[in-house]
Amino acid sequence: MKINRDYLVSKLQEVKDQRMSYGNNEEVELEDVNELETKNLVLLRDEVDNLSTDLRTMKRFIDRRLKGRLENKAFRFGERIFRGRNRTKMVPYDSDKVIEWLGDDWQSAVRPAFRTSAIRRIAEDRGQNPNVVIESLFNTVEDTGLDVNPIDRSPKFIQNLLDTDEKIVDIYTDKERDNGRQANATD
Repeated sequence: MKINRDYLVSKLQEVKDQRMSYGNNEEVELEDVNELETKNLVLLRDEVDNLSTDLRTMKRFIDRRLKGRLENKAFRFGERIFRGRNRTKMVPYDSDKVIEWLGDDWQSAVRPAFRTSAIRRIAEDRGQNPNVVIESLFNTVEDTGLDVNPIDRSPKFIQNLLDTDEKIVDIYTDKERDNGRQANATD
């Protein structure tokens, strides 16, 4: 027996069939996998790791496409809402300079990335202007994200706009909405 992607896909189909028949809480039973030699189990596990990596890569590709299509929009599909959001994040100009500036306080501000809220607090404790410190150490980068939430966990205004399945609506920023503009449906 050769352990390869085709073999793995056939085993995945068996797992899916068992899950659909018996639910997620039941143990999976793959008798022919139980009988594999240790070397073949390792090879099968390696195929699972490779497939897992390929799936994550494909999901990132799909998410980027969805983000592009849903920038400042929301889309209802079944019981989920997909929403493209603009986000900003702080990216250090030079990580070493941030660590140098933090000195002994670095542990409270790095978890695993730099926590700008902790850096602001440290600046205040040192009697420095937190905004000046942040602006001198970090660059603000605009980015888009993709939120996928059940309908009932999405903002109420989006729930109200997305009253039917497979509907796409424009979502304005909070500032535009506060100035009296309303989102427009773009079926």
